[in-house]
Amino acid sequence: MSERQSAAFGTWKSPITSELLSAKRINLQGVAVHEASGNIYFLEGRPVEDGRSCIVRYSKTGSKDALPRGSNAISTVHEYGGGSFTVSQKDGTLVFTDWHTRGVFRYSLDSGEIHPLVHADPDVRFADFHVHPTNPDLILAIKEDHHSSVVQNSLVVIDGATQKVQTIAEGADFYAHPQFSPDGQQLCWTQWNHPDMPWTGTELYTASWLRHGAPLYSATGVAGKAGVESINQPRWGLDGSLFFVGDQTGYWQLYQIKKGTHEVKAIKLEGLEDAEFAGPEWRLASCTYVPLDANTLAAAYTKNASNRLIIIDITKNSYSDPGLPFNDIRNEAMARISDTKLVVIGSTATAPDALYLIDIKHPSESKVLKSSADLGIPTSLYSEAEHISFPRVYGDKKDGLAHALYLPPKNLEYKAPEGALPPLVVHLHGGPTAHEAPGLSLMSQYWTSRGYALADVNYAGSSGYGRAYRDRLNGQWGIADVADAASCVAHLVSTSRVDPSRVGITGGSAGGYGVLQALCVYPDIWAGGVSLYGISGLKAFTEDTHKFESHYGFALIFDRSTSEEEKEKIYQERSPYYHADNIKAPILLLQGTEDKVVPPSQARDMERTIKDKGGDVEVVIFEGEGHGFRQGKNVKRAIEEEERWWVKTLLRT
Repeated sequence: MSERQSAAFGTWKSPITSELLSAKRINLQGVAVHEASGNIYFLEGRPVEDGRSCIVRYSKTGSKDALPRGSNAISTVHEYGGGSFTVSQKDGTLVFTDWHTRGVFRYSLDSGEIHPLVHADPDVRFADFHVHPTNPDLILAIKEDHHSSVVQNSLVVIDGATQKVQTIAEGADFYAHPQFSPDGQQLCWTQWNHPDMPWTGTELYTASWLRHGAPLYSATGVAGKAGVESINQPRWGLDGSLFFVGDQTGYWQLYQIKKGTHEVKAIKLEGLEDAEFAGPEWRLASCTYVPLDANTLAAAYTKNASNRLIIIDITKNSYSDPGLPFNDIRNEAMARISDTKLVVIGSTATAPDALYLIDIKHPSESKVLKSSADLGIPTSLYSEAEHISFPRVYGDKKDGLAHALYLPPKNLEYKAPEGALPPLVVHLHGGPTAHEAPGLSLMSQYWTSRGYALADVNYAGSSGYGRAYRDRLNGQWGIADVADAASCVAHLVSTSRVDPSRVGITGGSAGGYGVLQALCVYPDIWAGGVSLYGISGLKAFTEDTHKFESHYGFALIFDRSTSEEEKEKIYQERSPYYHADNIKAPILLLQGTEDKVVPPSQARDMERTIKDKGGDVEVVIFEGEGHGFRQGKNVKRAIEEEERWWVKTLLRT
């Protein structure tokens, strides 16, 4: 190895470029398997194709696009989507929804035939499909009707032969996870109502399926409670047992209802009582565990925001660890192939998201079927995330520890001048009910390989640490989260890891709100900020946002006893728009024109008020983008704009 070049932190040259991250990277968004043939189908988000999501088939003969040219398999139910496709186990055909038309289609890759299953209506959306095991014309789905000002969600069955849609459950505000049992005689689903979110209180229902056209028989709530217990990922076992995940213990744990009984049995695994087998369901159709046979589950659990894949023997309440290095597995990430084989989408400390074929009898021979990024970059370049816990030294509530992932600068071609400390970029995740995991993020490596330190703060309210940690943000949004971010900086400064005069903060959505709020509340900590589609006015957000999140903010902002008069005061106290005169650091705002979650007016209003107060602010608007950037050219520009901002504010060159 040649001698390292001496150069200031933040100025190092890196092979990880904005072109690579925008043009040579895909997003692996879901996976399904036709078990009889062994054909594997996965969903690729392709920035280079203007963000199109294409279903790809992997078979013994290789990979092939399994979606008609021009189709885009993105669902928009709840705006965040998920569950945009499935495969019929009966005949191997695909069922998918198309983003352009909102239609639902059946497609056979072998014959090339495509058939519409509904009369497409741009104001009606479908997702979370499940095909009847013996009659492939019958498809369960979630329907979201936008014809009126009050969006209506329902559970329906689509008759592909007649293109008719029958409503089989309605009245609740939201539905998810509809599934037929293996014999087709029962079905299950979850449902919930405002003000709950799927991680605060949902109910699991089962019902008998008599025949198409008949109403559901004997619909029964079997688990969950509004405001108290969150149930997700119900899934039928091969023997007709019903599995699900619930958090009645304070952690999302696995449960089973055996066929022919109503008894709920906890699957208790020693040492994993404080692990979580699910996460917050922002998207539909999450799958992080699968039954392999009548006695065996493959499951990913989360502890301290990191995942492990294990194999569970439910007859003995025991488990084994196959030794695979995954540390981030979430959303639509798993599908069964056979009693001993499955596919998993996951990342490791040194490999980005990839689709893996795993044989539990020979786990060391797991095979990568598709990587989200084949860049040819040596793993020695990568900075591995360290989970850190630190005391709370900011905010009113200083009890307990907060958490973050710390990634130091790393590039074997460079060394910093002796005695120098790196600039720090603090990243706040969106949600806020979400978390950052230690799986390899090429976006994080973009910064660390250039000589920046990075801290992903899993602040109060984050998932991955149990319900009590999630609930800690209730009534404290804009207070506890930004206090934890400030405490993280204090910890890293006190341990001499970063330069206290060169600290920036960035985040998107709820994280973007955190950026703006942190700049207002703790103005002396930050040298710069970048907010991506962040909230500047809380009242406007709660009034203008979409149905799924229309009540979400209330529990995060207010106590139950808060009066209307007090609410108005709190809205102003915690809205950065009203406190722009506190901001000392330059701020960059990145925003899409088609954002239905955080409307563009939030960025424009913030820009105007900062300028009125004499502050340094820039806004970059991305045409055609929604809540998050999909198009390659816009992904590239967003990265470059953020780097320009850090050069200006942290490197000061």
